Amino acid sequence: DAPQLPIDDQLSDRLRNEPDQKLKYAVIRGSVTPIGTALRSAMSPSVTGVLQTMTLTEHRVARAMFGFWQEEKQIIHVSANETPFRLVNAKHGVEIVSGLSAELLDMDTVYENYEPSSLTVFDHLFGLFSGVRQKGLQTTEEMLRDGSFITAVGELELDDTGVRLHPPSNGSPMFLTTATKSTLLKRLEEAKSSTLLKVILSGAISAVLIGLIARKLYKRKKQEWEEDKLRKQLEQSRATRRARMRSTVVSEEQLCVVCIVNPKEVICLPCGHVCLCENCAQKISLHCPVCRAIIEQKAAAFIS
Repeated sequence: DAPQLPIDDQLSDRLRNEPDQKLKYAVIRGSVTPIGTALRSAMSPSVTGVLQTMTLTEHRVARAMFGFWQEEKQIIHVSANETPFRLVNAKHGVEIVSGLSAELLDMDTVYENYEPSSLTVFDHLFGLFSGVRQKGLQTTEEMLRDGSFITAVGELELDDTGVRLHPPSNGSPMFLTTATKSTLLKRLEEAKSSTLLKVILSGAISAVLIGLIARKLYKRKKQEWEEDKLRKQLEQSRATRRARMRSTVVSEEQLCVVCIVNPKEVICLPCGHVCLCENCAQKISLHCPVCRAIIEQKAAAFIS
C-alpha cells in the first residue's frame, strides 16, 4: 500500500500536508549521490560508493550425523562503512538515513577472493578427531556504488534539513534495491508463498509425527490394559484355587508364615524354605522370613 512518489519540488509540499509531516511508508526512486566524500573500495580502489561491507568467510567440512562429511560456511568477521548519501532526481534529492539497516540491501560485489588453506599432517589429524577441517578463507567486498539507480522504501519525513527516508518507526522493513516496485512486490509475494509452503510442510510433518507417537502410545496403553486384565484374571484364578483349597483341610504348617491365610506357594533360594504365598513373595525380596538368609531367587513350589 506504500505510494510511489517522485523526487521533485512537490514532494516537500506533499509531506507538509501529512500528520507530523511524515509518510509511514513510501517508495521513491533516484540516483545514489554521496553527501561529501564517497567511500573508496579497499580492494578495488577505482570503485567508489556510499555503503561498504567486508566479509571474511571460512569454508570448511564438518562431520555430520552417521559419520558423513559435509561442506559448510561460517562468517568469521564482517565490517561495514557508510557515508551520508541521498537519492537524486535532477536538482532534487532525499537523504537516506541508516542505509545499512535495510532488510533488503542490493549491493554490487566489487571484490571476491578465495584462498585455499595449506594444511599440515597435524591439521588433518586434528580435523579428523575434532570433526571440523578448514578448506579455505573467502574475502568478499560489496558496495552500493554512487550513481546507482535504486528504489528506496521506508518512512519519509520532512524536517529542517529537508526530506529524509529512514527505517519506519512502526517496525516495518526498509528496502534499498535495484528492483522496481512491481518487481519487489513480486519477489516478496514469492518469498511469502515459499514461507507459507514451508509452514504447511512443517505442519504436515508434525501432524504425521504426532500421529505416529499417538499410535505408539495407544499401542503401549492397550498392551498395559491387556496385561492388567490378564493379571486380574490370574489373581481371580488364584483366589478361586485358594478358596477350593480352604474347603479342604489345610494344616497350619502349609500356610504362609507371613499372612497365615494363603497356602505356601513360593520357595526361597538358596536356603530352600517354602514359606511364602505369591502375594507376600511380591512384597518380600531381601531376606527369608524363616532364617533371614539373603534371597537370591524365588520359584514356585507345590506342597502335596
